[in-house]
Amino acid sequence: MRRHRTLGLAAALLALLTGTVSAQQAGSSQAITWTAGALGGGWFDISSGLAALLREQANLTIRVIPGGGAQNPVLVDKGDAAIGLGLPPLLGAALKGQDPYRRKMESIRALAGNMSPTVLHFYVAADSALAKLTLGEIFRGKKPIRLAIPKPGTSDIWVLEKIMTFYGLCSAGRIGDCYKSWEEAGARLLRGSYADELAMFKGRKVDGVFAILALPAEAITAASEARKLTLLPCSPRLLEHLTGFGLGAGAIPGGTYPKAVGGTESVSAATLGTTIIVSATMNDDLAYTITKTINDNVDRVRQLHPSLADYDPAKGWLHLGLALHPGAERYYREQGWLQ
Repeated sequence: MRRHRTLGLAAALLALLTGTVSAQQAGSSQAITWTAGALGGGWFDISSGLAALLREQANLTIRVIPGGGAQNPVLVDKGDAAIGLGLPPLLGAALKGQDPYRRKMESIRALAGNMSPTVLHFYVAADSALAKLTLGEIFRGKKPIRLAIPKPGTSDIWVLEKIMTFYGLCSAGRIGDCYKSWEEAGARLLRGSYADELAMFKGRKVDGVFAILALPAEAITAASEARKLTLLPCSPRLLEHLTGFGLGAGAIPGGTYPKAVGGTESVSAATLGTTIIVSATMNDDLAYTITKTINDNVDRVRQLHPSLADYDPAKGWLHLGLALHPGAERYYREQGWLQ
């Protein structure tokens, strides 16, 4: 008995020294649920790749489910998911119980961030009269567009509603009126995943698509290869409005979608960063292990998706939108990046 106990203690000590603890040792004996983004988007691919990395390097069993930037904080806060991806502006709003949330969500923390920037895409069929219009002309004019949009509860919809109120489709406190007034003017707003949006555009069931995706987005690339499309830029005034909600002002670089009409030219667009979030109740050792495994394998992480190519672990604790989990904080302090 004493010999077995000694061996068990030695194994536990070795695991702590190497940082490769199993899910059971770190406080989770069951599969960990990771809430990602919609099917067909970069977030789902990134989450699946990170789950595979953690399974191979840390012996963690992770189940990836579709999610969204707006709903992921809710899922983690409620305990329906242990880990997921989030957007700093929405994470800050979740902590404070601000729009689009109705209550404070104080039990979410961060493991890593400043990664995988996502970018607003609004594109229309190049052979449509809409391709000659600006976003302002489409929204303010309530043009009868057939527009594919993501499902409710996503960060995409949160941003879309900010755009609709900016262009006067409704007042900020009456979002439902935005959809109603536009649809009464002849618009058709069809909701679905990014894969659904692609299928609708390829099948000519919609004239345009609104989505927020990491660059380059496979769904946009596939759409441009199947049907000529034009990406519409955000105006400086719209970008100024959106930065007031925590978004960034950036661009889709020329050459990102070479098949798009004018694809060699840069297109101004709003941007959002990505943060890995977990429950504040997650075991410190488990949070440490996940953070360490991801950052210690940065070369592999950068290969998971083009949007991760510039990810720098030394800056992984910056621009999170909420506080670090103690387990993650321990890792960054050990590296000397966080003083």
